[in-house]
Amino acid sequence: MRVAVLSDIHGNLPALEAVLADLKEVQAHLVIVNGDLVNRGPSNREVLERLLNLSSSKEGRALAPQGFWFTLGNHDDLLVKWAQRDPSLNDLYTDPLFEPTAWSVAQLSRDHLDWLDNLPFQVVIEEVPRRTFGLEKAEGMGERVLVRATHGSPRHYREGYDEHQTLSTLTEISEDFPARLLVGSHTHRPFMYQLGEALVLNSGAVGAPFNGDVRAQYMVVEIGENHVQVDFRQIPYNLQAALQAYYDSGLMEAGGLGADIFYHETRTARSLLMPFWYWAELQALPRDWEAWRLYQAAHPERFA
Repeated sequence: MRVAVLSDIHGNLPALEAVLADLKEVQAHLVIVNGDLVNRGPSNREVLERLLNLSSSKEGRALAPQGFWFTLGNHDDLLVKWAQRDPSLNDLYTDPLFEPTAWSVAQLSRDHLDWLDNLPFQVVIEEVPRRTFGLEKAEGMGERVLVRATHGSPRHYREGYDEHQTLSTLTEISEDFPARLLVGSHTHRPFMYQLGEALVLNSGAVGAPFNGDVRAQYMVVEIGENHVQVDFRQIPYNLQAALQAYYDSGLMEAGGLGADIFYHETRTARSLLMPFWYWAELQALPRDWEAWRLYQAAHPERFA
């Protein structure tokens, strides 16, 4: 079985199209779109409509005969909660860094938001592929679960698999949610770690990688009876078109400081939002345009 995993598209349509073109050569049996389809980038509606059309079209069946399967990412959930005016987000509604989120919500229809709201937290592939949903522990299923895919981890969609995660945490997750392959995303960095009989994988990011490589990145896993082969793929795409879309869509004007940060994250393939956030806190500065200019002056290497 050949499974393609793509995630963290973040409204970057040119990057998604490049990956879909590459999928024609991969000949995957199924595709897992592992969360964070939207937010941060300028083409959220277009990305959703492209994927929705693929999931029910002849083109999609040609790319993945067993279908396109989706999981919920934290940014997908953020847009749903924002549209619902969830009180847990009260501190964010007036935060200038979240103006792109308000803009992104406005680009989506009620049908788009309802579809996001109904995405499963995880998908599980068993010996005979089928999907199971929810957060239930798979007790007694350890030998039958081939792949357990979640945007973050099976415990939380913001708990990612990467080199910064502790061995004890990975071990605990593997014991509580057994699978031959534990597949996550969220961190925007490809990752692979053999943990006993379990292989822990991170698919990287299609639309906004954070490893310094601006190419669209995703993962293809070949699963045999006695072997697993992982191919981390890096696909060139029209980065300038993706950057221009920030302006053409109106995101740069409406999204203010947050949009400028996301633009530079896409341009440099580096994480900038959270480093800037923590830096401003350490400097006792408000997270505003002046602090952003000071941060760029203090760390020019991150913007090269």
